[in-house]
Amino acid sequence: MKTEPKDSWSLNMVSPLEPGIVCVDLDCMLAFYTEVLGLKFVSDAEATARMSTEFGTSPNGFRIIRLQTPYGERIKLVRPLKTVLNQNPVPEWVFEGQGIAYITFVVADVHEVAARLQHYQVQVMSKGPVEIREGINAIFAKDPEGNFVEFVQYADLASYRPDLFR
Repeated sequence: MKTEPKDSWSLNMVSPLEPGIVCVDLDCMLAFYTEVLGLKFVSDAEATARMSTEFGTSPNGFRIIRLQTPYGERIKLVRPLKTVLNQNPVPEWVFEGQGIAYITFVVADVHEVAARLQHYQVQVMSKGPVEIREGINAIFAKDPEGNFVEFVQYADLASYRPDLFR
């Protein structure tokens, strides 16, 4: 990969980041992200084999469901059609896997989230909400397919994200 000289250029994003999660059991994942975490359904679409081949994503097409957080980010759940997925082994620890390791939700009350996860018997990796630094409490959990999900509460969100308070 060629590196460019440092200049004032930056990615001109026009919308919040939208991570995509490739799923084995799309219905189970949809239930987790909507019923347990409360994300809102936005759309459900299928791509043809021709389009997905040209796009370089799947030789047989795919189904994609878009969900939205209360803050405006969208998470895409994707299931290739007629394709046997190579399931990656899920590491025991969050930072033992290479690549995109987890997604983070910054929440108002991490204890409330922990109670909800416990109610739904979601596998929580942390021993309850942990104060990782003064004023910052977080927990890690796993979604139904073993993807790590972090929930973080900042006592002073403005010091962490001053860009949101301008």
